[in-house]
This record gives sequence, C-alpha cells and structure tokens, in this order.
Amino acid sequence: MQLAGGEKRQCGSSELAGARRRKNPEEEVELAHGGSVDRPIRFIYAADFRNRLDPPVPLTYFGNCVLPIDFNGYEATTFLGEDGFVNGVEILSDSVKGLGSRSLESVWEVYEEGTKNMKVGTKVLTVTGSNQFGIYGTDFGWGRPVNTDVMSLYKNNSFSMSARRDEIGGVEIGVSLKRCEMIVFLSLFSNGFDN
Repeated sequence: MQLAGGEKRQCGSSELAGARRRKNPEEEVELAHGGSVDRPIRFIYAADFRNRLDPPVPLTYFGNCVLPIDFNGYEATTFLGEDGFVNGVEILSDSVKGLGSRSLESVWEVYEEGTKNMKVGTKVLTVTGSNQFGIYGTDFGWGRPVNTDVMSLYKNNSFSMSARRDEIGGVEIGVSLKRCEMIVFLSLFSNGFDN
C-alpha cells in the first residue's frame, strides 16, 4: 500500500480488514445512529502474549494470554473521507508493529490509562478474536469447527475476525447491525474492496 507522501508499507490482511471495517461504520452507520463525526474514537483489539512472557508460555497453552491493545486520541474525522482508510491502516499498522518492543506491563498501563481518561461520548470499537488465533484448527475431540460466531456482537460496537476455515490467508469478519444498516454496510464494504 502506498501512503501519503509516497511511503510504501507492507500490511497484513488483519490490518487492512480492520482499517476497512473502521471507515464504514464511522461514515455511514455512526451517522445513522446520530453520532457526531467529531466524537473521540477508541479502538481496541486483542494481542496474543504467549511468546512475550518470560519464560514464554508454550503455544499449546490454552489459558488466557491475550491482552487488549488500544489506541485513542483520534476523532472520527481521522477515519472519514478519501484518506480515512489509509489513516486507519497507518495507525493500526504502527500500533501492531509497536507491540514487539513493548513489555506486557507497559501495554497494560496504556490500556488502563486509556480507560481512566476516556472522554464522555467516546465511541469504542472492538475487535473480537484474531485471524492469528487459529480457531478453525482447534479440535477438542469432536472435530474442527465448521463455523464460528461471536455471540456478544449484537450488543457491542465490535466486529469479529478469524482466519478462514478452508482458505489460506483469508479473513472472516463478523458484524451485527440492524437490517437497514447491514445493507448499506455490505454494499460499501464490498464496493470499497472492488475499487
């Protein structure tokens, strides 16, 4: 992807899908909900910290080593218009890349500070899951899942993300919107990728 100023950046599918998802609800769905395009935005996603603990936890560990990662301090206008998608990719990509040099404690401190200092009226968007978690490779003895759904989407400003079951590099994105919002979202989401 080529950014403003001519810089080229390699982006993973989760970064592109996450950024794409952020542009549409702020422009179309947020306004339909009566929200302001100047309202503060907080975006939260999950990061797997199994290999970042000291000593590292084995990849086969089934406990909770996932931490919420967030970035805030942006207004919805950052993610709107022609540059909105590119801005979202840049911010999300920088956030993901910055995790490699941060300790578990510093990540948690940033999350706590963001929660304590969140302004009234802040729109919080969350990603549930990740295309890196390998949910479709999980087998508890009755076979791999055929489909996965996140049941909490209906009441939150969130979307789910997972790797595709039968496609390498594919990403499944789940959202829960009212029917009229879903029609607009699907049209804009698919047309955005086609263009």
